[in-house]
Amino acid sequence: MDVFDFRERVVGQYSEYVRSFLTIRDPDTRTFVDRYLNEGSLWPDPLVQLNPAFKPASTIDELVPAGRPDRPLAWPNP
Repeated sequence: MDVFDFRERVVGQYSEYVRSFLTIRDPDTRTFVDRYLNEGSLWPDPLVQLNPAFKPASTIDELVPAGRPDRPLAWPNP
């Protein structure tokens, strides 16, 4: 399961739910509210944290050349 894809689906469903309660007839107000919702103001960016009890092992720079994880996560070279 891709947690970021899952988040996008949840936010999309929640957005539809919130919008189902809105009936705005004034075009300017509707534009303002649509812009506010489309900017994601009601749903913050995802928060990714590590468990503080996580046992340190290899670094990202050590894992990437070994072909793990599936997607490259190394810092880009400046």
